[in-house]
Amino acid sequence: MGSLLVAGLLCGAASGAAQAGQYIGGDLNLSLDENDDVLVLAADVVGEGRVGGDLTVFAADVRMNLTVEGEVQIVAADIEIDGAIDGEVGIAGADIRIGADIFNDLDAAGADLTLSGTVAGDAALAGATVIITPDAIVSGRTEIGARELYMEGRLEQGAEIHARDVVISGTIEGPVDIRARDVVIESGAVLTGPVTIRSPKPPSVAEGAQVGDLDYQQYDFDEDSDFDHPNVNIGIDDFGFAPSPWAFGGVFTASAFLLGLLVSLASPKGVAGIASAFRRQPWLSGLLGLVVLAVVPVLTLTLFVLLLATVIGIPLAFLLIFALPIVLFLSYVFGGIVIGDLVMNRSGEPARFGLRAGSMLAALLVIGLLSVIPLLGWLISTIVFCIGLGAWTIALFSRTKPAQNMDAV
Repeated sequence: MGSLLVAGLLCGAASGAAQAGQYIGGDLNLSLDENDDVLVLAADVVGEGRVGGDLTVFAADVRMNLTVEGEVQIVAADIEIDGAIDGEVGIAGADIRIGADIFNDLDAAGADLTLSGTVAGDAALAGATVIITPDAIVSGRTEIGARELYMEGRLEQGAEIHARDVVISGTIEGPVDIRARDVVIESGAVLTGPVTIRSPKPPSVAEGAQVGDLDYQQYDFDEDSDFDHPNVNIGIDDFGFAPSPWAFGGVFTASAFLLGLLVSLASPKGVAGIASAFRRQPWLSGLLGLVVLAVVPVLTLTLFVLLLATVIGIPLAFLLIFALPIVLFLSYVFGGIVIGDLVMNRSGEPARFGLRAGSMLAALLVIGLLSVIPLLGWLISTIVFCIGLGAWTIALFSRTKPAQNMDAV
């Protein structure tokens, strides 16, 4: 399923960048001089130069030093971005370092997030560890959600901070609202105020720190709810990466159809057996699929742990984890196959390949169209999935053999 989600994201990005310069590959070393938008899809990306439009990057590792006249959107594991950016910036990743001068707003979310550049607009930062270095300056309003925050830079329009541990040694001008478990204000820190701190205990203010009007409020810090702040939760939708339901549904349905064709060609008898099992016991197929769906994750986790206990079992354990999404997706495909067969194959005889492909395509298209409906779509997809998983299970343990003419094409 995860691979299909990535495919959907890439489809959404590609559809929005029809006129963009596209760079697709494994490891890319780019020297750019583009007047229009640029889309990069790669494993590792090293880039420099100029982009006259927007820059969109999907990769594993990204290191770029660019002048960008439009917006920048990056999704990657490790990200280092330097240079100058005129438009808004949205970044999501694991390890992120932002050293660029940004002349607009910044939204960034990651595990470890370091800001060492300047931001002319507002900044919304979220991460496990957020570090604002002494060179960093945010001219607009700053919102931060973190587990650990080290603020050493300069925030010129105040800040709203939700974190577990907060250490401030830099300068914050304007109103400051902090909700945290521990707050430390080190020597040399400047908070012009007013400053509101909500915490289980008073802040630790070192000698030499300059703090304006301080309002401390006793507060029972909740590590779960206090990180769930609407203004600092940064999701992928905020960056415009998420495709429309139609784009995702199209990729998902096309992938299911292609996989169904491959399975039907590779094992026509097996597919016919699954369709026959559903015809014989349709209600049992759905109920059994629901039961198997509940049991499979537990069994998979148990086997994974047991396999890790032996040296020879370690690769098998990870193979098991990678195989699970494929098995689950195949169950959805089989659901589409058996429903299409039930509706369009009125004779009940094993279908020829042409009828099998046509009925499967029709079923998957109808299911895909219904799946974009909120709530109802999830219910229908779940039912289809359970039907396919249950029919597959029945066929695996059934001794009934389909007729001999099923291999006819």
